[in-house]
Amino acid sequence: MHHQHQPPGGQIIDLQSTPPNRTLTGKYRRNGKLQSCEPCRRSKLRCDHVVPACGRCVRRRCVDQCIYHPNPLSQSRPTSENAPLTPVTSTNDEGSVTIVQSIELSRAESPGVITPQTPLPRSIEAVGREVHRAASAPPLHLRDESNNRTGRQFLGETSYVSIFADGLGGCHGLTYSHAHKVRLSHDKIVQGCKVLSFLKDKPSILRLVSRWYEICEDEGCICIEPIMKEWLWGLGVNHGDILRDQNPEKMRRLVDLLWRNTQTSIIFNEKTTATQWARLGTGPNIRWEVIGLIAAIVGQCASTPEPSDRFSKKHNLAHPSFPRQMSEISEACLSFTRECEVLGDMYIWLLVENYSLTSMIKGESSHTTYTQSSEIIATAVAMGLHQGVEAGDRLPFFLAEMRKRLFSQTYSAEIGIATFLGRPPRISYRYCNLQPPLDLSVAQVILEENELAVALAGLDENGFNTAGKIQRVTWTKTWLGCAPDREAILDLALGQYTRDEIVRNADDIQRRSERYWESLPSFIKRVRDGPLDLEGKTPTEILYMTVMRQAFRANDLLLQLVLIRKAGATSEKLIHIARSILKDILFMSQRHDLGALFQTDIASLLAVQGMRSAAVIAVELLKQEQLPVYPKEPLLPRSQTIQDLSVFAARLGAIDPADGSFAICDQGRKVISHILDRILNPPTASDRQQSYRAPTIPRDQHHQPSQIGLDIPMSEPTQGGLHMPCIIDPTMTDLNFGIEVPFLGADNDFMQWLENMDWERPVQ
Repeated sequence: MHHQHQPPGGQIIDLQSTPPNRTLTGKYRRNGKLQSCEPCRRSKLRCDHVVPACGRCVRRRCVDQCIYHPNPLSQSRPTSENAPLTPVTSTNDEGSVTIVQSIELSRAESPGVITPQTPLPRSIEAVGREVHRAASAPPLHLRDESNNRTGRQFLGETSYVSIFADGLGGCHGLTYSHAHKVRLSHDKIVQGCKVLSFLKDKPSILRLVSRWYEICEDEGCICIEPIMKEWLWGLGVNHGDILRDQNPEKMRRLVDLLWRNTQTSIIFNEKTTATQWARLGTGPNIRWEVIGLIAAIVGQCASTPEPSDRFSKKHNLAHPSFPRQMSEISEACLSFTRECEVLGDMYIWLLVENYSLTSMIKGESSHTTYTQSSEIIATAVAMGLHQGVEAGDRLPFFLAEMRKRLFSQTYSAEIGIATFLGRPPRISYRYCNLQPPLDLSVAQVILEENELAVALAGLDENGFNTAGKIQRVTWTKTWLGCAPDREAILDLALGQYTRDEIVRNADDIQRRSERYWESLPSFIKRVRDGPLDLEGKTPTEILYMTVMRQAFRANDLLLQLVLIRKAGATSEKLIHIARSILKDILFMSQRHDLGALFQTDIASLLAVQGMRSAAVIAVELLKQEQLPVYPKEPLLPRSQTIQDLSVFAARLGAIDPADGSFAICDQGRKVISHILDRILNPPTASDRQQSYRAPTIPRDQHHQPSQIGLDIPMSEPTQGGLHMPCIIDPTMTDLNFGIEVPFLGADNDFMQWLENMDWERPVQ
């Protein structure tokens, strides 16, 4: 989306060894970039796209191999297709490879076998009704994919590998092939058995997982329902009796199997279906990543209990300690997987879902949440996801789309967390190929061949759906176009810029944002510009619409605050944006259908989007009340504003103490109550005259600013001497469905400043 096209050439080429008629190839890839020659494409090196031979091939002296294949992803691979590979192996010895059998039954005793063609159960509850077992799944004739071990991670243009590749014509001998072995101690076996004990109550687990996907309509997490359903099915069919009975000897053997499987990379290619890929992580192929993902999903569902859920209360699943127990299990599985040192999709899925559960328990401002997000970024970069993802050539379509969604959410979340904490981002669009995912539902993503072609035909030229439905991926795709602007605004807030540079860059940001907004489909533009049309919308879709609507307003809010603090803009437009945000938040918080399903999300809306806009309004109202002469046409209507702030404070006070947003909500309630008390007990007229002091405009601020296209009148940098922190919002990847946190800077510092303020002393 923000591609930086590199000019061709820029490399030293021996023109004497090549024909003089060197021109650029006229062949382009689907993403609009020039096609690379086969040696450069296979080595994943940068090609200069020159014909008849590129510069790298000239230097490597392999001009005879420098060809531009018309359709490189459709080339036949007879050696790999005909050679069967074992999907799960043991690494007991350096050179030995053994097939992992079922823990309970030998192959001869197994009454049934799970094959890639076996139909899926219709629902997650159907997992519990399966009675047959399987031994080892037959090998899938698949190629090794790009899963990485530590030591075979992404290495870019400045790495030593690129230097060897330039000189040696490839990376031969540089591939990391050592299989890391974990020695299983008695403590590891005991700890693994304790982790698996939560799966003893299979009906409760199945019910919570099923309810979670029902709540979020299979759009609220990166671990999609069809994959989770297959994992639970394979787990129950092969190991259900062991987990139910908790036989010590069989449990130890199951733990041993989990460790051996997790130390192996998963094998697949572009023809692998979602069902086949899922079965490479369950049944006899069961892995610690899958166990951790089950615990993370169960914990997230338990964090949003139904008000009258007798089942949860009976099984002690509604207790606040249960989600924390699931979080501990998920963390333990992550620890096991880290020891195995295998990077792959299942591992990064576990990182994302564990992060989501932690943020629900501890909140977005927790240091634990912040550090967990850094591991997601590090893993995504190690897997090379920041360079872009393309289906084909060993990567199936569904997995390519899931990787695009994951990296889009990772980047957006990082920009949000950076603004939430007022810190520099740990990843930037300047070094990423941001690929927006296609606006397909989960059910469409896993379709095959002809059915998938029909689904793709239903998208517009920009990859949005034409049915006007707003789903999770619609939000992710839309927000990815705005996230770089958010990063640019954050850069203005944190960087050292002159006033003229800030004004000029702010103008560029707003023009770029408007151009992008105009390119979006009409059903998305209506969400921002018109009243919310909630007729016939599901609760999940209403939540997405609200989040999308506030995201763009939060960008505007942040930009105005940067201009107020650093360029001397007045606050009229800021107040207008803050009032519109608060109005929507109050409206959404009173909808009982949303509160029953999305308690955490509503709390997050109140705590961040609502509270920061309410803080702007409350402080501005306080300044307005303490003017020496009350204005005839005040910027804020006194009665309505006091009512809105009172209702909002009451909503903050209703947040569950077990919610991760409770601490911020409670602080906000106290601060707004202090301000309302001060406003409702105003000083006398003589106090006004005595305490008011006109602001002093610095000498360099008397000149008129240039026209910047923002329709913002300019004045003194500070208003009444009150220092307001910048406001911004992040995009989260958990069940919060991308809910925004609208502030920039240290939230706790601002809250402490307000709480410690001497409210008896008139504002200067």
